[in-house]
Amino acid sequence: MSAYAVGAVDLAVPELGERERADDATFAAWDAVFTTARDTVNHGVRALNGLGLDLPELPPGTLHELAVEPLVGDCEVIRQSADACHRVGDALAALAESTAAVAAVTAVRWSGLAGSACAARLGVDALALRAAGVVVEQGSWVFDEIADVCERLALSVQRAIVALGRAIERLARTVLTRVLGPAGWAALAAEVALRGLDVVSDIVDDVRLVVSLVEELLTLRESVADWAGAQRDRLDLLAHLPRLMP
Repeated sequence: MSAYAVGAVDLAVPELGERERADDATFAAWDAVFTTARDTVNHGVRALNGLGLDLPELPPGTLHELAVEPLVGDCEVIRQSADACHRVGDALAALAESTAAVAAVTAVRWSGLAGSACAARLGVDALALRAAGVVVEQGSWVFDEIADVCERLALSVQRAIVALGRAIERLARTVLTRVLGPAGWAALAAEVALRGLDVVSDIVDDVRLVVSLVEELLTLRESVADWAGAQRDRLDLLAHLPRLMP
């Protein structure tokens, strides 16, 4: 039996792949900070809007849900798909070799037109199996590349989120001391009555800064979605694989 016999190939469903890059060390903590601070800031925004301002609220959901999960939520599945393609590619290569061996034996031991026709057909099948194996193996490379890029993007996003978390924490402290609570709100209302909305310009600027940073993260998510669509097109050949088979 050939060393590449199909029986020697593991075609069991592979386990979920493992990420090769760990999350940013402080990301999880800042995600929790953002969720808590975001709710506080939105309370303050609604209060300020009661003064006649028209400030946008921060979007619902955790930062992981807003920006990171769309990029890396299925990273383990992507690597699992790469492993599956690799296994199937190995199986097809083994089957191609075994089929070619049968074709060679048939050509020698089965004389006549029928034997020649059978050997020729088996030879075509072997070539088709070999070609399909190459295509599937290339699919595993694409999956691995996608997972690698997603992990590197995730780290970049997570570091940006940590910076955003620090900014929003500072803003939340300001909102708590100057906007929310009876004493702070009364003092702020008195200042606004005397000096106008300029007294809250620092809060307004910080709110707009944080909103802008969140929007930039969402824009990045959209651009990555476009990139993922391009990778899907690269993998589209796998969907047409049956056409390679005789």
